[in-house]
Amino acid sequence: MYEVEMKFRLTAPEAFEAKAAELFGVRLGAPRVEEDLYFQRVSRDFRETGEALRLRRIGGRLLITYKGPRRDRVVKTREEIELPLLSPGEDAPLEERKEAWIRLLARLGYEPFAEIAKTRRSAPFVFSGRAFSLTRDSLPNLGEFTEIETIIPGADEQISAQNALKEAAARMGLADPVFSSYLTLLLESRKGDARRAFPESD
Repeated sequence: MYEVEMKFRLTAPEAFEAKAAELFGVRLGAPRVEEDLYFQRVSRDFRETGEALRLRRIGGRLLITYKGPRRDRVVKTREEIELPLLSPGEDAPLEERKEAWIRLLARLGYEPFAEIAKTRRSAPFVFSGRAFSLTRDSLPNLGEFTEIETIIPGADEQISAQNALKEAAARMGLADPVFSSYLTLLLESRKGDARRAFPESD
């Protein structure tokens, strides 16, 4: 599976929501908090390969996600493998399960690198015969953003998906996409080495 997405900074979030509703009938859902913990492996520098490994917490759920290198420099298109983390001790407190997975990944050589929390509201919509997801993200110290995303089964659909996504974004008045990930934006805000640190992982 591949995700095809574009991200934009919102200067007038409420007006944008109203326009998305008018054009595509989008009604963003209730807010949820997503906490992302990113990992790095000493023997495989994700800053060089453009990959990412993430442990995500959404409410009482844990997900682990691998993202491959970008396949396109204009519309972010990359392989994504995401799996729920289930265990026989599903009744165990979430924090215990999360810590167990962190220990497991540490034993395999993956070290926690950075953590980001955001409040997200999302909704599906259909455009040009393709299913999309529209999100509005609020991040402390970074501001408001929107992401438009579609999932494709293989690279053969990449061009048509990118074209439909760009047209949908243009109709909503979105311009000047943000190519940096939230992680890079966070590091940049902290005056870190943002250009080298995971420029393509969300």
